[in-house]
Order: sequence, then structure tokens, then C-alpha cells
Amino acid sequence: MDNQELLELLERLRNRTQEGATVEFKSNLRDPSEIGQYISALANSAALEGASRAWVIWGVKDDTHEVVGTSFDPFSAKGEGSQSLIMWLQKMTTPKADFTFHAARHAMGTVVMLEIHPARTAPIAFQNIRYIRIDSHKTKLGEHSDKEARLWDVLGQKEDWSGELVPGASLDDLDPQAIEMARKRFSEYLIKSERDAERHEQIRQEAASWDVPTLLNKARLTKQGRITRSALLLLGRDESAHFLAPADTKISWILRDARNATVSSQPLSLPLLLSSDKVFSYIRNVPVEHMPDGTLFPTAVQQYDPWVIREALHNCIAHQDYRLGGKINVVEHPDRLVFSNLGQFIPPSVEWM
Repeated sequence: MDNQELLELLERLRNRTQEGATVEFKSNLRDPSEIGQYISALANSAALEGASRAWVIWGVKDDTHEVVGTSFDPFSAKGEGSQSLIMWLQKMTTPKADFTFHAARHAMGTVVMLEIHPARTAPIAFQNIRYIRIDSHKTKLGEHSDKEARLWDVLGQKEDWSGELVPGASLDDLDPQAIEMARKRFSEYLIKSERDAERHEQIRQEAASWDVPTLLNKARLTKQGRITRSALLLLGRDESAHFLAPADTKISWILRDARNATVSSQPLSLPLLLSSDKVFSYIRNVPVEHMPDGTLFPTAVQQYDPWVIREALHNCIAHQDYRLGGKINVVEHPDRLVFSNLGQFIPPSVEWM
């Protein structure tokens, strides 16, 4: 926003009779921790109220809304230690809060406007504590169980990006090998869900007899025969990736040495159902000797449990937020594997459960 747009927005905010749950006026708030608490409280309140933005305004009196200007400079201010305030606030919020500082030149002095986007997938915490606004007061979200429950309900009502239909896409855009792999996996899923072992062979034969439209409808990868984004992500041909643009549909395997230098890398594209197996084959899961209790003889075991590797990779694919344009990375170090994506679990950390 340019200066004129900021001033017009400032006037609209000042004309509110009360601060409410999504606007906070401050003359000279400087404490980094308190700023972080306001980011948490206002992001969560904006999500709860259905507001597109929340604001903290420096240089305006909170009682009269008179513009008095401020000397606070968020771009040179520091957080705790020597880290810049903005970087520190990003680091201290979980999940990472989306906010932007603006400086408006007003006739009565500089006005700093902190634009805060609402929480999107989980309540925003500052230093592992979630805050909320009750009228014009900042308080801990955990002390208001009713609002916390409603906030989680609101955040759970998200559009299903992966389940949306893809105009123009057809069965011809899907990879035949990936479809047969999906048939095998879905058959295994159905058999695992059936306790009656006598029905397992019948299920296997039924799954083998389904034509492709029936298989994909039963697996909920299509809707009445129409292709969804999930179908393209898991089963699409490499050349079908344009249907999902601007999403980055690649998985990158990266091998690094003890000095963190890249030794080798390999990008893998659609279909992700097959690419996940290829990534697994690249990982150097070497055997290591393990000395079990009660024996003098070492036993060779793999460095990583194959099931854990596959589960981590499948979770990266399932929980990736493809709208953000990032790819899935699997980084292999000499002593560890690091899986990363642009998604998250709800709640976003074990400590919150």
C-alpha cells in the first residue's frame, strides 16, 4: 500500500467507535514480547471474527483516537538479543504468523501500522502460549475454553483444495502404472479393514475386476468420474502438472555430506504415488551393527526403519499445503534424514496436545 492508501485506511480504523477484537491503538508500545502477544491475540481474533485483517496502530491514542505520531521504528528495533524485531517475532510465533509493518507519513507524525493476517490452519501462539482478544483486552486463549473450541471449529472449516475438480482434465491425463499401483494399494487397504479372512480373496478379485472409473470413484480420487486435484497429484502424468499450477508438485531428494555441502540431488515429479517409491530407493539405508541385550553377537539392522521413512514421506505428501507453491524436500545427511514441506499438523506440535 502507498502512503495515501495507508492514510485512508487509518481514517477508517480511527472512525470506529471502539477498538474491538481486531484493532489495537498504541502511542508507543515497544516491548517485543508484548508485541508478539498482540500478534497472537489479534491473528486468532481475526480468524474467530471472520475478519480479513487485524491491526496494531502506533502513534494513535487509544481513548480519543487522536493521531500523535510515534518514534517507534519496527525496521530497526531489536527483539530479545541482537536479532531484528521482525525476524525474532517470526521465530517466536507458532505456526509462523503472517504480518507486515507499514509506516505512514501523517501530518501529525509517523504512524506505524502492523497488518496481521488471521490464523489459517491453527491458533497462533507466541512463545508457545496462545492469546485472544476479549473485547479490547488481551488474554490467554486457554482461559476461555468456549472461544478456543469455536476457534478450532472455524479453522477446521477450510476449503478442500485437493478435493476440487480440475476442469479439462480426463482419465487420459493419468499414468497407467500409477493407476495399477493405486489398485494394489486400495485393495490392500480394503483387505486390512476386513476382519473376516475368508473374504480377503473375494475383495482382491473384486478390486482386480473394476474398470478405472469405478476404481477411482471407490477410492474417492474422482467425483462421479471427474478428475480431482488429488487424482492428478497421486496418479497424474508428468506432463499433466500444468493443471495444478502454480502448485509445485515435485519431491526433491538431496544428499549432503558432513559439512552440509550438497553431494547429489534428484527432483521427482508426478505421479507422486510412484515418486515416493523412487525417493525411498535413493535413500542410502545402510546396515549398522547393533548389540542386543543378553548376547555377545552383534546383529545387523538398517539405519532407518523403512516403515518410518515411508510414513514420514506419505505424511509430507498428505499434509503439504500446495497453495503455497513450495515443494517437498527429503534431505539425507550422514546421520539423519530431514523431511520438510509447507504443511503442518493440527495441532502443530505434540506439546499442544
